Amino acid sequence: MSGAVKPPRSVRVCNLMVRVAAQLVPAAQRDDWRREWLAEIWHRWQFLFYAGVWDHRQSWALMRNCLGVFPDAIWHFALQDPVQERIRGWARSPWTCLGALAGALAVVALATGGFPAMRQLVSLPVNDRLVFIWLHPTAGGGDKELPADVPAAWAAHSKLLESVAGFHISRQQTVSSRFGSARPLVIATEPVLFQVLGVRPVLGAIPSESGVVLDQSAWKTLCHGNPRLLGCQVVLGKRVYRVAAILPSDFYFLTRHSSVFMVNRWPADRVNIIARVKPGVSIERLDGELVRISEDTVYYFFKGQLRMSFVKQALLTPVYLFAIALGVAGFLCFWAAHIRLRHIFVAFRTVSRRAVARRAAFFSLKVVLASMLTFAAGLEWSRPQSAVLFSSRDPASGPFLLWLYILMAMAVFFWAVADQRARCRVCLRLLCFPVRIGCPGCLLLDWSGTELLCTEGHGVLHVPHLAPSWDEESERWISLDESWKGLFAQTK
Repeated sequence: MSGAVKPPRSVRVCNLMVRVAAQLVPAAQRDDWRREWLAEIWHRWQFLFYAGVWDHRQSWALMRNCLGVFPDAIWHFALQDPVQERIRGWARSPWTCLGALAGALAVVALATGGFPAMRQLVSLPVNDRLVFIWLHPTAGGGDKELPADVPAAWAAHSKLLESVAGFHISRQQTVSSRFGSARPLVIATEPVLFQVLGVRPVLGAIPSESGVVLDQSAWKTLCHGNPRLLGCQVVLGKRVYRVAAILPSDFYFLTRHSSVFMVNRWPADRVNIIARVKPGVSIERLDGELVRISEDTVYYFFKGQLRMSFVKQALLTPVYLFAIALGVAGFLCFWAAHIRLRHIFVAFRTVSRRAVARRAAFFSLKVVLASMLTFAAGLEWSRPQSAVLFSSRDPASGPFLLWLYILMAMAVFFWAVADQRARCRVCLRLLCFPVRIGCPGCLLLDWSGTELLCTEGHGVLHVPHLAPSWDEESERWISLDESWKGLFAQTK
């Protein structure tokens, strides 16, 4: 009686999925596997149908549960000896190692939105004559801002500065008269700041007295990027300002976060300072002149308290830190691994130069990809979108990042050397089939260690369990000729 009932469409779809997935199952198990799944689907439908609970929801549940046929079929496919052998061979391949590093780099790129800090570092045109100036008092410590009348005195009397401007950073609730609110970085500054930075607006004009200048991100957030709304009102704190200008899309100052420039003649009581120095001016000469002007003009005594940093140097600080970390880690790694230059020269003289060049290229590419991964991850983590890039407020310029880079670089070099030693000297595949040789307690007259073989039959690596202190080259690689290859090489 049950056979007279026509199966519904969902059951037929499930049967089709089983037949499609069965093509992945080995032929010897395919019929039994297919019958088992089809019987399970049929019995479940029959039970629900005659129990009177079969409905649209149960139909979808049956098809959703039937999706399990695909991972089950893949599992049966992967259990085959030839497939497992190919998977193991793929895992030992040098291309898999390089691909895994490139994949990890791609994952970091996706997680960070395309390496924004890296792109700012390599593509942002920064004038190498822009310098940040702030105060580091001898008493009390900590970086602080300078009095607001100092920039005007320096601009009027300095012979080493082309232009100078003060600014004060804060975060305020910003409300647009047309759209919603946001909490961007608010930079209270003078109109001359944009002259110092050498930037011109793409819309509007820099206000001479009072107004608001938005970068592209803030313009899109507060005004939805509508050019017709230039001149709309924006509320900063308790005051209302008019949007006077929009900056170019490739312009960044201090941060990649949305920034609102609140332009006033007197931005704040105390300010940080950015200046454009004349060509060839050193920090020492500039410090001496600015200290003298402060003492003679506005009666501030800053001797030994001014701190200065070129903007380009502040941006490139992570690069210098990572270069130091790579140098320190590379020296420690090669010293601990007993790698000497004479070993490299001997290898080029006694072994095929092509094989040595291939190994050197693989090692170099492996180190480069792993170093790029660690540098990019450290930079994106330490210099996020809201980071302020000046003085000691840049998290990517601190000593913590230097130590982090040293640890990561050491991990890269030690892993690269260990991985290189565990690979075949010819095909660069990871060695396998470890065999323990000898007795660990009989080191005086006998040898004890582990032998590793290349699956392609290129050679054997002897690794001692305990190497004597006088033996600098304890590991032994024995190359095998073609007569040995048939004993343990993989069959194609």
